[in-house]
Amino acid sequence: MFGYDSPMRTLIWTAKNKLFAIHVNYVREVCPVVSAQALPSGPTWLIGLFDYHGALIPLLDAGILTGQAAIEPQVGSRTILIEVPLDATSPTASTAIFGLRVEQAIGLRDLDDSGAWNPTAGLPGFEHLREVLNIPEGRVQVFDATRIAMQHQLLLQGASAVATSNYRRLVS
Repeated sequence: MFGYDSPMRTLIWTAKNKLFAIHVNYVREVCPVVSAQALPSGPTWLIGLFDYHGALIPLLDAGILTGQAAIEPQVGSRTILIEVPLDATSPTASTAIFGLRVEQAIGLRDLDDSGAWNPTAGLPGFEHLREVLNIPEGRVQVFDATRIAMQHQLLLQGASAVATSNYRRLVS
């Protein structure tokens, strides 16, 4: 179901006290909350750009991307730095790198897809939200970073894409 051998190693995180999981292969780093420079007329889920070792990286709001209110930074909030290939079949494909502001990073957990509820194509408007599973802490939903990257390729390709002269192409 996951497209990986079960169990799948994930990082569990929260948005508005709901549990989500992202495959650890896409997690580059978990950082403290970062501040971002807002972009005019950007989509609501795009907080802005932040400086990561000299590179401008888009910062996304996990609350908005999960159909909830925006995440307000608080003690314990984190930025998950995510890197996904834009073409999974090519080992030399370019990648999308973005930050995801979450309420908390809970920890690592192996998820087994047995007994999962699986919205095969994703939920309308939230195609990046995948299987829902029961774990001891409650229900957790898989967050598919590759779908975010594919849906918003131009926006998430990093500083070179954001700096392009045709800004309208970047807003989805």
